[in-house]
Amino acid sequence: MEPIENLKKIRLEKLEKIKSLGINPYPAKAHKDQTASEALAMEGKKVAVAGRIMAIRGHGGVQFFDLVDESGKIQLVFKKDNLTSEKNQLMSLLDIGDFIDAEGEVFKTQAGEVSVLVVEFNLLTKSIRPLPSTWYGFKDVEERYRKRYLDFIIDPEKRKLFERKSKFWEVNRNFMKLKGFIEVETPIMEHVTGGADAKPFVTHHNALDEDFYLRISTELYQKRLIGGGFEKIFTLGPNFRNEGMDDEHLQEYYQIEWYWAYADYRLNMQMVEEMFNYIAKEIYGKTQFKRGEHTFDISKKWEEIDYPVIIKEKLKVDIFESKEFEMLEVLKKNGVKLEGELNRARIVDNLWKIIRKEITGPAFLVNEPKFTSPLAKSKTEDPRFTERFHIIIAGAELGNGYSELNDPQDQFERFKEQQKNREKGDEESQMMDLDFIEMLEYGMPPTSGYAHSERLFWFLENVTAREGTFFPQMKSKTNV
Repeated sequence: MEPIENLKKIRLEKLEKIKSLGINPYPAKAHKDQTASEALAMEGKKVAVAGRIMAIRGHGGVQFFDLVDESGKIQLVFKKDNLTSEKNQLMSLLDIGDFIDAEGEVFKTQAGEVSVLVVEFNLLTKSIRPLPSTWYGFKDVEERYRKRYLDFIIDPEKRKLFERKSKFWEVNRNFMKLKGFIEVETPIMEHVTGGADAKPFVTHHNALDEDFYLRISTELYQKRLIGGGFEKIFTLGPNFRNEGMDDEHLQEYYQIEWYWAYADYRLNMQMVEEMFNYIAKEIYGKTQFKRGEHTFDISKKWEEIDYPVIIKEKLKVDIFESKEFEMLEVLKKNGVKLEGELNRARIVDNLWKIIRKEITGPAFLVNEPKFTSPLAKSKTEDPRFTERFHIIIAGAELGNGYSELNDPQDQFERFKEQQKNREKGDEESQMMDLDFIEMLEYGMPPTSGYAHSERLFWFLENVTAREGTFFPQMKSKTNV
């Protein structure tokens, strides 16, 4: 196997020869009137196509090139007698990976392959590095994620995953608009971040000479807009959480989040169930999916799971009465080791996670306690619980919503409790946001909010987080 540097050197020599012919190897203009797939259906007609050379075969005075564009592949046939001396020289200097445009008539070869008989062509881009498949193969998973552009060149079928991802967000948007919601923007850099239990990224604003946080949620700013008179709003964009990464989580991810004035969590649950069915049918034309060992059907009746009841049934723990050391013993027996500053909310949440992974769903998790839900409205009939729900599918939480807390005094007390946890070392507890409290003091109507991220898409596709992201975060590495 020839070293990459030797192959690169050969291509650089070809590049200089091309320049010596007076040919610009990187022109700005290309001639393309048809895609490769369109040209395949135009036998007997003249076409102008453009794309990347992915194969070169030849014998005698005839050369065969495979030209690939976004639509597919078409064979180009070069006959030396049809080309000028200069173009024959240029043709001999082309490599797999180069971009060209080509004009000619579509015909069918003796072997029956629809092709373009080239009468004119131009070099559009000279490739300096040979593609991986031509010299070492492309099997390293880390390299595939780090150089996604090569992954798509070598395996164009993988692009279809991201075409569906684009449609996923389009369908999310369409559903919201059908329901009368408008899209709004909220800050990515925030003085105080909130809306979730997560450790934020910190950045510095030079002009203001102040530190800012990258948002972990759009919640508190959207609720400010609800207080300002908007009634049906949503955001779609990136959030950032400076936490661990695994097959289901990345530190940067896209999320849709909405707020609905004069609605409660029960109305939101109905709309979420409708939305999931809409997404499944619009993108996939089906409602049954498989994720790991779980097979789930979005269209089936969604069950409701009672948070304290199922923990008591499965683990014999009362989330209000059991001592924390007792709960920690249960976690230990189930192989869960917690580190850092612990509090009741963290302990109980990890008890629930033991049970959650066995639930196929789709299901709504309800009756979540107040001490794990600092932004959700308490239930009137029992203020220990909140009007909150999670979407449970294939052992994971894929969405979160609730009736929003709009009592400024209650919210202030909950923020104080969260702040105490932060001061004890819990970096995921929420921050005190006095500006948000001030907005609530002016008054915010009854409101329900909800959010799900691209994690839902990963589950529907049964792919990992990194596989379902164009450019997942990786440790830096370069071969240049």
